[in-house]
Amino acid sequence: MLNKFFKLNIFLLFSTVSLYAEQFTESFRLDGYANVNMKEEKQERKDSLKVSGGFQGRYEVSDNMAITGQVHFREGHKSNGMPSNSLEDYDTELKWLYLDYYFKDDITLRLGAFQFPIFKSSETGDIGYTYTWTETPLRFYGVFGCDDYEGIELLKNFSYGDYNFLAQFSYGQSTNELSDGRGTSRNGEASDLIGLTFKTSHDDFLLSVGYIQAKSTLDIPDILINIVDDTVNFNMMALESEFYLGDYTLKSGFIKTNLDNVFPEDIKYYTSLEYSYKDITPYILYSKEILKFKDASRFNKPLPVKLVDEQYSEKYSLGVRYDFNENMAFKFSYTYENDVKKYGNIFNNSTDKSSNLMGTINVIF
Repeated sequence: MLNKFFKLNIFLLFSTVSLYAEQFTESFRLDGYANVNMKEEKQERKDSLKVSGGFQGRYEVSDNMAITGQVHFREGHKSNGMPSNSLEDYDTELKWLYLDYYFKDDITLRLGAFQFPIFKSSETGDIGYTYTWTETPLRFYGVFGCDDYEGIELLKNFSYGDYNFLAQFSYGQSTNELSDGRGTSRNGEASDLIGLTFKTSHDDFLLSVGYIQAKSTLDIPDILINIVDDTVNFNMMALESEFYLGDYTLKSGFIKTNLDNVFPEDIKYYTSLEYSYKDITPYILYSKEILKFKDASRFNKPLPVKLVDEQYSEKYSLGVRYDFNENMAFKFSYTYENDVKKYGNIFNNSTDKSSNLMGTINVIF
């Protein structure tokens, strides 16, 4: 408890003295963000406190060239793999490091390391201040543990009347540890990663459509799984939108991922309704994730445990956001979650119901 108290006070002190981005020179700017999430789980009667944050620097090399880098830090794990509350175990991750080159006609070429580009919040998912909810409606924005790559991006901005558009092409490769949804992870190298993204915005709405595909070579350590080869093809599509109706905002998203062989089909969707009154924004949020696993007949030998054929998790949340100032927001939510696992006709289905209260402090500077 003292360790949690110490972390919270360090965060509050840090956020108080660092509420504004620093423009060191005409060419270099440093921004940052920090998040504190405090959760109380009713069923397990336990509390948790998580602190995360990051810095982003941008250096203008010339009028048509710039370098951007972003570092994200979060709580890590102990040597036994369990989550750690110690400040000494924080993990640091390089989220972005790329070179922008600006051509005429609003065309930009990027080279470097990126997050998957097809999500509406690809560039802001770790920055809690940028969204209304206490936490993002989807547990993970990526492909079974894979959410970054190295390569190139080509962006084109244009407008027509009151509409603004962004078209983006991405190409690259990635080395990640993929999780099959049943708790087993495998190292994989994704090549020929191709992404297409299209976004449009207007005073009344925002729409984002994305598609990505790649070919991944997996490291299969044993012969438990009957796989013809170790190549996995995956593809993902994402459709997200926001509609502004006076003081109301309706947000929705649908994401579908499919991988060959041992990985399940993954379907995620969410919808929320928000109402803005001065600095206060109450909201309701519903989200669901469905995993449909492959045929268990692909296994070569008797299985030690029963396997899940399908599982889904759905959440119902009520929350409110209060904008304390232009750099800090306080949030509070109550969430009811229903997790169901289906085992086919042999075993009975299992259901796990839970609820939690969460409070969040988000800062940008």
